[in-house]
Amino acid sequence: MNTPDKPDQRISRPGVVKHSIFGVLALAVAALDFTIGTSRTLIAGVGLLALSTYSFLKAAKLRRSPSSRQEPRP
Repeated sequence: MNTPDKPDQRISRPGVVKHSIFGVLALAVAALDFTIGTSRTLIAGVGLLALSTYSFLKAAKLRRSPSSRQEPRP
């Protein structure tokens, strides 16, 4: 029986890696936009910061949710 408590099984769920990578990339571009400092890049940086937060929260939710491939717990 597979338990989702093992770290390697939580990370291997579909979408966790994709959302984590997308969140890191969006955060990096947002930081670059903030260092440039023009008004348009600041607006884009805030949008990318929100997008990165969404991706990290989505990845965390996928890690916590039970996998559809696993048997239900009694």
